[in-house]
Amino acid sequence: ITTLDRAVYSPCKVCLIEDSSENPLWQIKAVKVIHDKGKRRLFYKDVIFEVFGVPVMWTPKFSNPDPTVKKADGILPLNIKTTRNLGFYLGVPYHWVINDSRDATLTPTYTTKEGFLLEGEYRQHVGNGHFSVGGSITRGTNFTRSFVSTDNETGIEAAIVDKGIRGHITSEGLFNHSEKWRSSYQINFASDDTYLSRYDFTNTDTLVSEYLLEGFFGRSYFSARALAFQGLRIEDVAGKTGFALPLIDAEYVSNFKPLGGTITLKANALALYRTTGQDTRRITTSINWQKRWITPFGFIIDADAIARFDYYNLTDGNRPDDLFFTGRADNEEREETRTLARFTTTASWPLIKYTATSSHTIEPIAEFTFTPERGILEAVINEDSRSFELNDLNLFSPNRSPGYDVWEDGNRLTYGMRWRYESGDFSSDIMVGQTWRIQGDFAVTAIGIGLESDFSDFVGRTTLSYKGWVDLEHRYRLSDEDLSIVRNDVNLIFGNQNHSLTVGYLKLNRGIIFDNREDREEIRASAFYKIGQEWKLHGSFIRRLKGGELNDILEPTGNVEYTFGVEYENECVALGLTLRRNYTEDRDIRPGTSILFRLKLTNLG
Repeated sequence: ITTLDRAVYSPCKVCLIEDSSENPLWQIKAVKVIHDKGKRRLFYKDVIFEVFGVPVMWTPKFSNPDPTVKKADGILPLNIKTTRNLGFYLGVPYHWVINDSRDATLTPTYTTKEGFLLEGEYRQHVGNGHFSVGGSITRGTNFTRSFVSTDNETGIEAAIVDKGIRGHITSEGLFNHSEKWRSSYQINFASDDTYLSRYDFTNTDTLVSEYLLEGFFGRSYFSARALAFQGLRIEDVAGKTGFALPLIDAEYVSNFKPLGGTITLKANALALYRTTGQDTRRITTSINWQKRWITPFGFIIDADAIARFDYYNLTDGNRPDDLFFTGRADNEEREETRTLARFTTTASWPLIKYTATSSHTIEPIAEFTFTPERGILEAVINEDSRSFELNDLNLFSPNRSPGYDVWEDGNRLTYGMRWRYESGDFSSDIMVGQTWRIQGDFAVTAIGIGLESDFSDFVGRTTLSYKGWVDLEHRYRLSDEDLSIVRNDVNLIFGNQNHSLTVGYLKLNRGIIFDNREDREEIRASAFYKIGQEWKLHGSFIRRLKGGELNDILEPTGNVEYTFGVEYENECVALGLTLRRNYTEDRDIRPGTSILFRLKLTNLG
């Protein structure tokens, strides 16, 4: 134990010249300071807290951990901000270290418009894993808003409900049961649709809860999961939101290698339930053979063959959640089986040329897929492939849809070209391609995905990089009829670790009219700039140039959000001030301006 009389403590750098009048940014002056090395804490008596040499606070006693402590009980940096929805907002988080494997944080918060809010989080490591539990609770004003949509007009009517209990719960964990088995989970629940956005927890529109059990056996794999969803959008209907119990995937890779190829056996089982809608049960089994050859002339040839069997059992078929993805909806209960087969061979020929300072690679790619034609099965529902579309990533995939329900019939030829260039300062990667469906159709009808006609839309990707401080990524889809732009997604990045500017542009003109997937056009940008080693400016904005036709009230044309902030950080303090303007309106969430202030004192919180 070391005792000092009339001592000063500060982590700030100060002038060491004798008789210097320079004051540190902040310091603690005390009549007596006791350093207990066993407890690793500093204890003060008769304390004055000074900022730039000006006394701002006095207290008879004070203590804080010494610099050797990585975590300790105490107050964390305050949450100070002002928003239109909540008014002035002050949160005081207190961190409690229970022991080496457990801690908790409790944050009482006061808002001038909604009163008190209590937020907390508990974390624990249990040897073979870890978990956390958190949430919040308040008695706030609960708003409801009805959504009315007809063929001629769309309107929103709002009503205010008296104050009630609002809050949320969140938890997640990961546990290793053995060398081969592990499980994980996440739980997310909110008392109402707008609570999380109104109180600035998250802007997500869907909450996911999941339990996942996984097994790893060499190259083979097994998983079983349960999934539940809580939709927070105004058009979401809880009874029509499905939850999976269970969703099982199994994959076995055999050591038997006929013709030098790899045999993989897969199985999938799904039970999808809705409280007031159609239920789906599906079992899928498949056997897959894959082989790659590299010829002496440099050709790369891949072969992929699959045989699959699907069984569907649907109940409450006359109550679909979406008629477009349901197929035939005239029976309450029905069954369907289908046997599927596909053979795909892909050939590419990368041609490489080296110069003294660079290299060029031109790679033509062709893929032929043969599938026995079955036609559209009206009884098969599309549950897992509703929002995909043709792009540069799935163009040469044997199965372009992400799930099992959508199956592409018939024969097709996919062709494209890839060019790569690399030099000391500049590199590029350009790819473009298209599919020609020689025979067949989708087993489930799809609109706006780029595969509606015999010749698909053109899809491509361009990535450019110059000296590590300019990067361009451009993904696009062009109509096969007139080469008009269907999707145009551009991201351009300038800068380095000291200053950066990112600009993005997105335009969708796919003709899709489903809720929350309509066409739109928007531009976004974000930037930061460091001034020396201590100051940093940052900002961002999003502007919608064209909103979705169905969501024109919820997503109108115009600004969506912009932020601007300034930060200062040195060895003893971190300061931040951020201005955020949000133009989104959703029930009790009103457009408005938020101001966030952050203050952190080194070793004090």
